[in-house]
Amino acid sequence: MAERYFYTEKAVRNAKPEAKPYKMPGEGGMRLLVHPGGRKAWTYDYRYGDKRKTLTLGAYGNGEGYLSLADARRKRDEATAKVADGHDPAFQRKAARQARIDEHALTFESVAREWYDKQSWAPKHAKNILSRLEKDVFKPIGYKPIAQVKPRDIIGILQQIETRGALDVAKRINQYCVAIFDYAINLDLCETNPAQGRSKVIRSYTPKNRDHLKEAEIPGFVERLNADNYRHPTKLAVWLLALTIVRPGELRGARWDEFDMKKKQWVIPAERMKMKREHIVPLSAQAIDILRQLKALTGNNPLLFQGQKRYGQPISDVALIKAVRKYTGDKATPHGFRHTASTVLNEHGFNHDHIEKQLAHVEDNKVRGAYNKAEYLEQRTQMMQWWADFLEGSQNESANVVNIAVAGGRGIS
Repeated sequence: MAERYFYTEKAVRNAKPEAKPYKMPGEGGMRLLVHPGGRKAWTYDYRYGDKRKTLTLGAYGNGEGYLSLADARRKRDEATAKVADGHDPAFQRKAARQARIDEHALTFESVAREWYDKQSWAPKHAKNILSRLEKDVFKPIGYKPIAQVKPRDIIGILQQIETRGALDVAKRINQYCVAIFDYAINLDLCETNPAQGRSKVIRSYTPKNRDHLKEAEIPGFVERLNADNYRHPTKLAVWLLALTIVRPGELRGARWDEFDMKKKQWVIPAERMKMKREHIVPLSAQAIDILRQLKALTGNNPLLFQGQKRYGQPISDVALIKAVRKYTGDKATPHGFRHTASTVLNEHGFNHDHIEKQLAHVEDNKVRGAYNKAEYLEQRTQMMQWWADFLEGSQNESANVVNIAVAGGRGIS
């Protein structure tokens, strides 16, 4: 009996993982294999001679190295045509794969570096990933042909990292390896993903929230800043970080030519953003006041916060961490201001989309994200002015700022 189930993009996207791998019924021999970790792959069941065989078509997804529903159907049709012509597509793929490996010496490291070069990460993030691969993965298995890496190889790497107590690093390394092997599968360089599900062999890791201020601790932070009468760039950096809730690296690398005082906006270029997208930060009256104070101190330098060791280099992350620790009473890290602001703004009724846009977070829902390109500049401008007023008025018990409104331009000492 012919199969009557036809996939839709929605059905594929919404397929939920279960405790064990399972295959969704398909069309024309095509199946969607759903792994417990959420990874999905296309397979094709066919009969060659008197044997029933399965061919892996590739990992499901959109973008380079992945197969959409339409891509999978096309590959299925190509394989069906080969069977009709008397050829075994699985055998042909295996032979072609081995020939490529023999000819080009396609080792794990060479394929991993090719995968790495195709990503679009921020420079610092990319450097960290490559450093981790070089340190923990390339040394033990980098020389091996990609198709000969076994699950025990990956498990050994993860367990070795676990002995250092670096459970978070082990989880990330496994994620990178899964992505690398998915890439290799879609290039017909290997048949299976030996990294899939291997993180289960190490102890579970519970990520800790970054240290951040609770709402009740904000007045103490403001009091410490105001008590410091010395107007030095590091103090102003902490103020500006709290007022703009950008990422610490985005603040440290800030340049004067990114600021438009007339429009009251800070435009951070894509190359300096974690997600490689230009980000507009509305500036409150208090932030403008901080910038004017800072201009008198560092305005002759391209950078707002010039480091002490070498011209053209910003202040170090260590210097910023020490300053934030000092003014928060050792209760927060630079990144923690984002957590605090998000919590306060959500609890005071601000729109979640506006908050996420201000934090430059990427929409988790890919379909929704594709349509949601709004900048919400007007709403975010009002929201960030409210946040600045909230910080400034936190020491005054009567200053219970609850209305979403733009206040006057009171300065911060």
